[in-house]
Amino acid sequence: MKAFKGLLTGRIVPGAAMVASLMMLSGLWGDAAQAASFDCKKAASRIERLVCDDPELNSFDSQLDGAYRGALDRSNQPASVKDRQLAWLKQRDACADVACLSAAYQRQIKQLGAVFDEPPICLSAGSTMDVNACGAEYSRRADRELDRYLAAARKNLTEELSGEFADPEAKSAMAEFDAAQKTWESFRKAECSATYSRYMGGTIRGSMYEGCWQEVTKARTHQVWLNWLQFMDTTPPLMPEPSRQ
Repeated sequence: MKAFKGLLTGRIVPGAAMVASLMMLSGLWGDAAQAASFDCKKAASRIERLVCDDPELNSFDSQLDGAYRGALDRSNQPASVKDRQLAWLKQRDACADVACLSAAYQRQIKQLGAVFDEPPICLSAGSTMDVNACGAEYSRRADRELDRYLAAARKNLTEELSGEFADPEAKSAMAEFDAAQKTWESFRKAECSATYSRYMGGTIRGSMYEGCWQEVTKARTHQVWLNWLQFMDTTPPLMPEPSRQ
């Protein structure tokens, strides 16, 4: 599978509407058939078809592409990075279903992140593959920001529930917080998958999926900050207000 080639050179504007604008300005509107790192029109193997048919795997494949190329750029042992990636591809290709593939992609993205912690900023719209990869990288960055705010919220809530003046009636707050997050994750997947399906017959489905993912994730991050990291008195918030743009 020719999944890893070139450098990231395109900057995608977060947000579904602005993603579409970028693609029109770049002359890529009619050419971006997938968010995956390879051309879904030419998908031949069973694994490639599974990736192309599932919007989440589409996104993971592009995220992995960006993380891999970034790891190659920053590692002082690029040959070792390539060898590990080839070994991972063999493991991935042994997967029998979407659940196995999803877990495999997420593990590898995390491992590559140890080498390449922050994705590069894409400075200008380049090829279709670059635009797709940039969209996935911005989704990944939004996920990391949300994770930081969730961690801060859980830490603050734990301290509140275990403190001297803890309200006994608030003991269920942590379980409800975690349940709300799981419900939201299901909503995000369903909402953005529906967006992907809406454009299934078109050429921008991958970019619209990434735009949806970024917008919904940023909105959730802001909601976490608003509900869990502020105080009723004049105490300043525990984290800066996150951007919703």
